[in-house]
Amino acid sequence: MKKLLIVLLAALCLPQVVAADDEVSMEEFVARARRTNQQATYARLYGTLLHRRRGQANLTMPVYFGAILHPDRTVGQLVLNGTEGYTLTQTQGSGVTGVRLMPGSSTGDKLGYVGVRASDLVMSFLFCRVERELESELLRGMVHCRVFIFDDPDNQEKIKVWISSEHAFPLKAEFYRYGEDTRFRELEASALTKKNDLYYVRRIQLEGPGWTTRIDFDADRADIGLLGNPPQNVIIPLQQ
Repeated sequence: MKKLLIVLLAALCLPQVVAADDEVSMEEFVARARRTNQQATYARLYGTLLHRRRGQANLTMPVYFGAILHPDRTVGQLVLNGTEGYTLTQTQGSGVTGVRLMPGSSTGDKLGYVGVRASDLVMSFLFCRVERELESELLRGMVHCRVFIFDDPDNQEKIKVWISSEHAFPLKAEFYRYGEDTRFRELEASALTKKNDLYYVRRIQLEGPGWTTRIDFDADRADIGLLGNPPQNVIIPLQQ
């Protein structure tokens, strides 16, 4: 079977593509969306981030995203503009994402300004409690998705998630604060691209009130594949 590398600047897992129709129970379907591949893989992605904010000049910066995905854990790195770096860890099934600012990082907090959460990269919201399933929808009028509400008590949020019915692959998430009906943040993945028999998301779009952020990864520079021995070095140093 083909494999699918989910990078939502975004999502971080490498599941196999499987048929997953509406006959599958809510619990089993969500378990499929949380799965990881049984072979260790890696990804090194280089791209450009464009942030637009009402009343402010557009902000453009280079982005690097690297990850090693083991069957039982994920280790990743996000670097903005070469100077602000984060390391990420997640144990399979725990839903707990460890995020640490790399020593020597700049103190401008570019990540927070552009509306990206480091935990998005390992799709922590998928491991929150599933509250209920809604009616299925056609996302963008083309992709049949099952739709779920997840409850995140730590951030006091509800997350509405569209998951491809065919591949059990999360494509879109909307974030709502407890007690509010208006979303304050939205994340969507597109431009699925194949390389070395693996798929990765090449475009990430995030939106909030008065701002949008888009990340485009360079297909020519994308380096993804099965983890070798010795393993590929995906953690890069920051610029001094």
